[in-house]
Amino acid sequence: MIEVVAVMFILTALALVAVPVGRGALTHRQEREFMERIVEEWEMLKMKARSDHVDGNLHVEGSERRVKFTTINGTIKILQFPPSLEFDGDATLVCNHRGKIKQGGSLNFKHKGKLSWLVSFQLGWGRTVFTKK
Repeated sequence: MIEVVAVMFILTALALVAVPVGRGALTHRQEREFMERIVEEWEMLKMKARSDHVDGNLHVEGSERRVKFTTINGTIKILQFPPSLEFDGDATLVCNHRGKIKQGGSLNFKHKGKLSWLVSFQLGWGRTVFTKK
């Protein structure tokens, strides 16, 4: 009988430890996939701008919790933030009809006020890099 109680205690302890760890891993995965989608959609926007000979815009709307990719012809894609991310204010990055950006910049997404994801856009071809701090 004592063996059964000991096994039940160990299983309960393992379950209580596994839930927060699993939740953290899932949150990290959602955030990473969101950052990868931003990079992917930015590359698609640059290709669309080159093919249509129009400027492309990336708008981050912190209050609406979304990222919009648009050209003068309309919205191409809208990405919603994962629940764990925040962005203060709004930001816009523009690529010209050649797919290049004139002004580099960064987007700083906060993870519940502690850690942050930094998405950097480099001058010229607009290469995108994201890191977690």
